[in-house]
Amino acid sequence: MRLHKSTFLCIAAVVLTLILAAAAWFLLPDSVGMQLGVSGQVQNFMPKPLALLLPVGLCAVGTGLSFTEERRTAGLILALISPVLVVITIFMNHSF
Repeated sequence: MRLHKSTFLCIAAVVLTLILAAAAWFLLPDSVGMQLGVSGQVQNFMPKPLALLLPVGLCAVGTGLSFTEERRTAGLILALISPVLVVITIFMNHSF
């Protein structure tokens, strides 16, 4: 079976997401803010393991979809969004 180019992009996104999630594990507090209100204040919190597991799972699903011909584009989009979500989570919750 020959892999499509988008599958390799998805695999790279998985690796990047895992690296970012590992870094975020040490940078983020135990309770991670996930929703900003109109005033700019965090309104909704989530435990750190769940907040980091969601993007990793989303990336894994996207990579799995990239193996099928009819869902390749959707899989690529899901996989490429995942590292962006981890970066947004880090910037939203970490004070530099």
